[in-house]
Amino acid sequence: MIEIKILINSTEEERQLIFNSVLPENIDTKYIRIDKENSKIIIKAPTISRGRAIMNSYISWIYTILETIKRVNKDDRENSP
Repeated sequence: MIEIKILINSTEEERQLIFNSVLPENIDTKYIRIDKENSKIIIKAPTISRGRAIMNSYISWIYTILETIKRVNKDDRENSP
């Protein structure tokens, strides 16, 4: 069994957006634990390849959320009077 922890170090607003947006997929529910209180995602997978696939999926998801926030904030600043 492999254990991977993804720690989220960001603003409170970003953490809330991330943890309200990231939901374990049905196929992964037995391998994933989302700890909102400590800002981390814990993956316990039976194999390295399974753990790595799940980890990459969640990191990609988090990255997409953060990049979207960044772009929205930038667009708001550019369009504000």
